[in-house]
Amino acid sequence: MASKLRQSSARVSFFAFQDMITTVTGVLIIVMLLLSMEVTHRVEASPDPARKAVQEQLQEARRQLAANLELLHQRQADVGALASRIFVLPEPDPSGKLPVLIAISATNGWLSRLGETNLTGFSLRPSGDGFNAIMASCNPTRDRLVFYVPPSGVEQFYACRKVAKQLGFDVSHDAAEEDRQYVLTR
Repeated sequence: MASKLRQSSARVSFFAFQDMITTVTGVLIIVMLLLSMEVTHRVEASPDPARKAVQEQLQEARRQLAANLELLHQRQADVGALASRIFVLPEPDPSGKLPVLIAISATNGWLSRLGETNLTGFSLRPSGDGFNAIMASCNPTRDRLVFYVPPSGVEQFYACRKVAKQLGFDVSHDAAEEDRQYVLTR
């Protein structure tokens, strides 16, 4: 009999209690989200002097980085230009004449004097005016010409050598690579 009494007792359902707890939890989550959005909005809108100072420092650092990046690009281009240069060390001349390096391509030429890093460029025209003009700055008693000739400039070299010998210059030559700059140095 005792077991019959237990079975006849009414069962209690916790479904309504679970429903209320879930509803309250959902409302609390929504309230927390609204509060956090309000607090975040107020922090962003507040004119904090420390925040402004940090933002200004950040902007200055970005400007400095951009300037440094530009400087690095410029230096990289300079290094790339130096990589295409070949520095020529002249042999001593028993006559005491100073070497003048002349690099020739198919259309242009460059003159380099000992101790100068600047190249003087000239164009090689069929009339020979460009080479004749550059020869006016040279002296046959003081200078000896050293031609560096790539394969594309062989024809131009023969014409320039002929003009140089007619002007009384001592002339020597050597083979050169295409797309390289030759600079005479000590």
